[in-house]
Amino acid sequence: MIKLKSLLVERIDYLQTANALVKRYNLKSKVKFGAKHDYGDYIPETDTILLNRSYPNVKEFIISVLHEIKHALDAKRLTPKKFKKKYDQAGTMAVYHGKDPHADNKWEKLAEKWAQAEYKKKWSKIFK
Repeated sequence: MIKLKSLLVERIDYLQTANALVKRYNLKSKVKFGAKHDYGDYIPETDTILLNRSYPNVKEFIISVLHEIKHALDAKRLTPKKFKKKYDQAGTMAVYHGKDPHADNKWEKLAEKWAQAEYKKKWSKIFK
């Protein structure tokens, strides 16, 4: 016999949650689904955060959103044009040293480190 409790499934609305997080950081970035190859992308020209449609768990989702929020905060601080230029320069330097332009980009490493710390500090108790 199947217990009633095991039939109940709770779902999270990724789009609504991501929009709420973006607003908490005083950003006006648009949030859309669209990144197919990655957990997320930030497009500074349009101030848009693109998210994947599925994540292994809620923690990975929140960290991915926070990662893209960090990019949006950097673009807001520097202006989108300057951020894009500096991001591309860091990717070019990584390639020059024989590394991956995305994974070894200093802006990606900073955003990931910030997202991990921010999750642990503010969001780990809320999103388990």
